Amino acid sequence: MKYYLPSIFALLIIGCGTHRSEQTYDEMLNDVVLNFNVGTVGGDSVLKNFVKKAQADSVARQYSNPTMKEEMMFALISDYIDAGQVDNAQHLYDNMLKYAAQEYGKVCQMTAMTYKEKAHLYERVGDLENAIQMMQKSAEVFKNLPKNDINYYTDAEEFIRRWEEQKSKQAANNIISFSYKQPINKYTVSGIANKNSEFRCYDLTLTFRHIDTGQEFSVYGGRTTWGMKLDDNLAYPDNKDGDVIQSPDYDIPFFFADLDFDRKDELITDLFPYGGSQRNVGAFTSIYKIKNGKAINATEYFTNKSEIFKSIDQYFFFVNNARKEIILYSDGGVINFGWKIYKFNNGEYIYDRHIRCDYNTGSSSYIVTVLSPQGEPIKSFTVSEDQFNRDQWNY
Repeated sequence: MKYYLPSIFALLIIGCGTHRSEQTYDEMLNDVVLNFNVGTVGGDSVLKNFVKKAQADSVARQYSNPTMKEEMMFALISDYIDAGQVDNAQHLYDNMLKYAAQEYGKVCQMTAMTYKEKAHLYERVGDLENAIQMMQKSAEVFKNLPKNDINYYTDAEEFIRRWEEQKSKQAANNIISFSYKQPINKYTVSGIANKNSEFRCYDLTLTFRHIDTGQEFSVYGGRTTWGMKLDDNLAYPDNKDGDVIQSPDYDIPFFFADLDFDRKDELITDLFPYGGSQRNVGAFTSIYKIKNGKAINATEYFTNKSEIFKSIDQYFFFVNNARKEIILYSDGGVINFGWKIYKFNNGEYIYDRHIRCDYNTGSSSYIVTVLSPQGEPIKSFTVSEDQFNRDQWNY
């Protein structure tokens, strides 16, 4: 994507009207950081690197024309794209559209080019539906701009034609639609499975529509290779046991859980089959925060917080809301097994203890041992099977 961006700078200088009052270079940098990065999630490292590079650019600091700020805005978007944070990049494109409307009005070169870049980014991640919609908006603005060498109306029309054709071929040959028969977490959920011949699987795109607000967003759901049911009447399993949420198993490519205990559920998806996890189950590899009806990728934020979020295995990952604990069932089988517990405290996830369980077949009871993070026994006790099943997540 980065190869699209440098050409925009010159186009914006030519194609947009008079700027408002000038800013110093430091004011521009602060404006970009504070105003155009609002709402992004998990981009701290990207933002810090961007500021560090900008502050070190002695050549750029000699200039304070407003066009420099727009170049910086697009450079930050490019950094997010290079870091693989597509949602954050799209969010900044949306901020650019607001900026363009405020500075130049809705019909200007910057608006047309920003829609064009949004379209290419959607196309890059395989979302042809949104790519076409964004390119149509770009073409609409270009149509009302002067006809000259920097008007890409014809190119936009060609991309729309090409993508419509590609979409039709996919629909005819390689795509299966599916949906869940009941709302999940106040969302109706549908999706498409796109056949991936190279890896002999289906790539999943999930669409969530809120039953109250009607707001809708789509995310990549990962891959399936084991014959997942794909129809319009799917059942979603009950993965809640009181205050405890369990990650679903087998052919369920997403679930909701409150990972940071702010009473707002995150969406966990991007299922990777046989993801190097225990017992060859799949692993969920993306975490989204839902803000203002949009899904914002927060994976890096959570994985930087704790290693536990790099191991969101199917079936073996639990969230205990009442105790603010993240649990990973981590070893053993039917007779001997255990799990790690990470406790949430003051915004941090601390490895608190390990629970080891040994089943006594003769008395239908369990010997439970609580170990420190260093593996040292803290306490040990025996409970009946019924008591164990009732209280196990509170040890």
